[in-house]
Amino acid sequence: MHQTIYSYKLLYRFRWRSAGYLTQLLLIGLSLIGISLLLDTPVVHLIVNLAILPIIPVCHLLVFRLYAKLRLQKPHTTADMLVSPWWGTGYRLPVPIRLYRTTEGTVLAGSLLFAGAAYVWLPVEYGLALLAGTFILALPRLLALLASLRQPKSCSVKYEERGVAFLLTDG
Repeated sequence: MHQTIYSYKLLYRFRWRSAGYLTQLLLIGLSLIGISLLLDTPVVHLIVNLAILPIIPVCHLLVFRLYAKLRLQKPHTTADMLVSPWWGTGYRLPVPIRLYRTTEGTVLAGSLLFAGAAYVWLPVEYGLALLAGTFILALPRLLALLASLRQPKSCSVKYEERGVAFLLTDG
């Protein structure tokens, strides 16, 4: 039996730390204030609209798993699902950067399209909260996707806890 063993060189590691989470909380608060000003409604009445935010991680997870299954990939769901900026989705092994980009782009586009489609059927306050929340909670994915554009086309991407690592193989 012949085995090929690869070693990887770390090119860049993108982590979403506490500053990122605080930024997201601040942006959610600012979006509530913006919705309040737009609709001329007190912010206190809009706090209930935050109840729609748990739909967003479920949407990310479903779009990711659907896309991975359609591409005949084996998605991996991790235990840190509720605290991970990737909502516990990823692949167990490093994947080519091209697959990473298309998967993440599909999840971003799919979740934004889902929020846009749901906006039509929801009350205005909930729809605006869903659209703002979808964009805000997608920031880690979007920023990591933008960071991947600076990496060579031959690198691989490994999903890690609260981040992704861009690796270059020597083999």
